[in-house]
Amino acid sequence: MLSSLTILLCLVSTLAAFLVCEVSEISSGNSRHPACIDFTVENGAIATGPRVTATAANMNGINAESPPLIYSELLNTTHGASAAASTINLFVPIATTAPSNRFESISHPLNPRGISDSVISLATIPTNNFYTNLFVGDQDQPAYLYPYMVWWNRGPGGDYGLAISHTTARQRVFGPFPSANPVEYYYNPSGIRSISYSAAEFDAGMTLSLTSPSAFSVTVNMSPSTSKYGSSRSLSIPLVQGTGFISGTYYNLQPQFNTLVGFKSLSAGTSPRSRVKKYIVDLWDGTSWAIYATVPPGQTFSLSLSNMFTIKASARVNNVLVQIAKVVKESALDAHAGMYATSAAVYGVAIGSQGIYTINFATSGSNNAGRLLLFALPHHVASFSGSMSSRSLGFKMDSQSKGRMSAYSTSQLIMTETLPTNIKFAPWTSIPKKSAKYTNDAIGLISKAAVSEVLQDFNSQTNSDSMYFAGKALDKFAMICYVSHSILKNIAITNLCLNKLKNSFSRFANNSQRYPLKYDRTYKGIVSSMAITTGNPVSDFGNTYYNDHHFHYGYHIHAAAVIGYIDNALGGTWVANNKDYVNALVRDVANPFPQDPYFPFSRSFSWFHGHSWAKGLFESVDGKDEESSSEDYHHAYAIKLWGQVVGDASMEARGAMMLAIMKRAMNAYMLMNNTNTIQPSNFIRNKVTGILFENKADHTTYFGTNIAYIQGIHMLPITPVSSYIRSPTFVKEEWTSLLSSIAPTLIDGWKGILYANLALYDPTSSYKFFTSSSFRNSYLDGGASLTWYLAYAAGVGGTTS
Repeated sequence: MLSSLTILLCLVSTLAAFLVCEVSEISSGNSRHPACIDFTVENGAIATGPRVTATAANMNGINAESPPLIYSELLNTTHGASAAASTINLFVPIATTAPSNRFESISHPLNPRGISDSVISLATIPTNNFYTNLFVGDQDQPAYLYPYMVWWNRGPGGDYGLAISHTTARQRVFGPFPSANPVEYYYNPSGIRSISYSAAEFDAGMTLSLTSPSAFSVTVNMSPSTSKYGSSRSLSIPLVQGTGFISGTYYNLQPQFNTLVGFKSLSAGTSPRSRVKKYIVDLWDGTSWAIYATVPPGQTFSLSLSNMFTIKASARVNNVLVQIAKVVKESALDAHAGMYATSAAVYGVAIGSQGIYTINFATSGSNNAGRLLLFALPHHVASFSGSMSSRSLGFKMDSQSKGRMSAYSTSQLIMTETLPTNIKFAPWTSIPKKSAKYTNDAIGLISKAAVSEVLQDFNSQTNSDSMYFAGKALDKFAMICYVSHSILKNIAITNLCLNKLKNSFSRFANNSQRYPLKYDRTYKGIVSSMAITTGNPVSDFGNTYYNDHHFHYGYHIHAAAVIGYIDNALGGTWVANNKDYVNALVRDVANPFPQDPYFPFSRSFSWFHGHSWAKGLFESVDGKDEESSSEDYHHAYAIKLWGQVVGDASMEARGAMMLAIMKRAMNAYMLMNNTNTIQPSNFIRNKVTGILFENKADHTTYFGTNIAYIQGIHMLPITPVSSYIRSPTFVKEEWTSLLSSIAPTLIDGWKGILYANLALYDPTSSYKFFTSSSFRNSYLDGGASLTWYLAYAAGVGGTTS
């Protein structure tokens, strides 16, 4: 009998059509795909189940971004109940139709630079991933591929082209007091142009354009001045996250490579395979870089050192692939030179609480290894399936803000996770031996709070000009309704609360709020009209420019899930009447289908980094960032619950998978317990990273430096999923080291947030705080209620010692 993990591996590989046995391969045009399944079971036994071999017929036409159907014979290999009924494809489209005409269609006020009208029209352009800097501002800020960073160098040092840099942990800058422990921030120096792609024809008249934008990749096209050289010359460089080489193909150009550091020497190496030329460049900073050129028959390629800053090819070349990598393990580079990634896509399935997702890389070219050189982040490695261990190359490179990346010989990263399928609407805790005990006294106190808070003016609190603050208020009242219905079981309070909340929510569902949402046909998304009206891009935290959509819309989606949950139980039709609107919000922030022509795939959540990026269409030298891990996982939790309410099993499972990945990634990179080995040792005492950028971590917020702000923005809102992400051990460490002396001194809503968070490790003390005679309503922020805080603290054991 096959283990469930083996079945999952088979399913997801069939789903992806990127199969793992990489000995024999099938060519489909210029792209190559691994040809068969051969998984090793975790216990060391070899799977003896179905072996699916790809053929030219079933591989031809496969789009790397579009999963084919799961083979029915694989679905029927599980023992027990019907496998087909319990196996869930995580990436089933929500819809592919145009958004409702309730959203007026507009062109975005910021047109992407370097992206043609035809690409804008036909593609869906990601707004919150690693290469935004290449189409906003001056197009010359870095794109962080991990482990490399690249940028368009537009003349400094006489260099025109794509600069490449890799920094190590030893180069990090700590401050403001480097000897402090903890330091407030660290960052990696930028602008160290170790080596750059250029050409003799490149000068100030050159252009950079982008094509094939997707979640994991984009292709950079550099061309010399058309007035001097015409339109047939270019350098094409696909940028793909995690790849071990930067790879560019020269078309009718004379290659040139420049440096700011200084070339110390250039030497020709032994060719690793036919038609591949190899050079090793030593720099004056002590690093070495390898240059490999795959040269078509009938052409010659030769490099020489012109001066300490320039290497030139002897002649113009056409269709010559040049790959550049920092030398860490030269034999690994030799084995993998000649093949490169052109794009990547993610696939996944779930069976019950077990899930697997893979990141599959489409390739071009060939090499001795028969697969790519890829670098995996620590959270990838920690969740790798057993089959990945044999692909390790045994060396690492530092990333910018996520520890050390491990090198693998593979064209597919395969990760497994246990999904939080048991976390739904009710209070939940990871504290051992704690469970709900609603005593009569607790029910009385919760009822008193609910009666008081349900009489508040819902409309005045939710009718905000900010989608963010409106969403927080809607969600606050939704949780009061939930408690009234599911814990108090008071139909009168429930009906009053639900009717008032439905009325307030309808303002947004009808798009009649102060600043109605618009459908942006440039970047394909739903945006606030506030910045269009005010002319200020950062209005409503930059929503119009795609900042924080998962924060803002996550609250609205969660509120909708709660309304729908209660209304379904009462036999209503609210879900059917509002499904289209809420699904549009989900498609905007977390569209699961790359072929959806109206929204980009997974705008916010990065399936590579394991968490979302909040920064949208804003230039940033340190790349994307996120300052609230908790509002990030709240949006995934909301998607999971909305999927449950509407009966979308794929959405529900996908939200659960996102949460499982976030738990692993956030506890590696953002929430730092005392044993964290990923972040610098002189930084982890901050307990949270504050704002985590692609290139730095800064223990602060965008709205203030108070410790309650910095820690608290990684807590709110407190929900059943909070304890899943934030372990009791972590919460205790943070409370005792940073918050226990500060929380009692607070007099605003941050006080309530900190004490609600205390319930994640000490629910008794949290419950005592909220039931104390000294409690004041001023301790509740605009997204919180005493009703929910009492219900949660009691529900996770706060009324027991």
